Amino acid sequence: MRPVSFALLVFLGLLGIAPADAASDGDVLKKFGMLGTTAVDCAAPPGPSNPYVIFAVSPQGKATRTLKMMDPGLDATLAIRNLRLLAPDTLQFNETGRQSELVITLVKVAGKFRSWRSVRADGTVLIADGKFPTTSKPTLAFTFCR
Repeated sequence: MRPVSFALLVFLGLLGIAPADAASDGDVLKKFGMLGTTAVDCAAPPGPSNPYVIFAVSPQGKATRTLKMMDPGLDATLAIRNLRLLAPDTLQFNETGRQSELVITLVKVAGKFRSWRSVRADGTVLIADGKFPTTSKPTLAFTFCR
């Protein structure tokens, strides 16, 4: 019977249907330690050098990522979905961005969170190995605000 169960799980995966015991997006955020507010410096207000990122889940189970940078042109609340832990210290999700769909990977290093990889649907790499390819500058490290 096991080969049939395994085949059914593979088939459902190909259809994009998760098994009933799959974790919700909110559960994945909680497990990774990111459900709530993160900032470069939680004691300082949001600003261009101290952005805040808020991960939330609506009562209906929809996950979002809100960017607060004290610049109305950059602040946004973006839908995220398909959250998955690639490893205990690596989270990946899909995001409906301002200009396109993105696949974003975050890592946890020494208790801080960093953007590690960000790729647009057209294949454009915005962040690679924790750095911006155009400048080679590392991404900011965010702390979870308690």
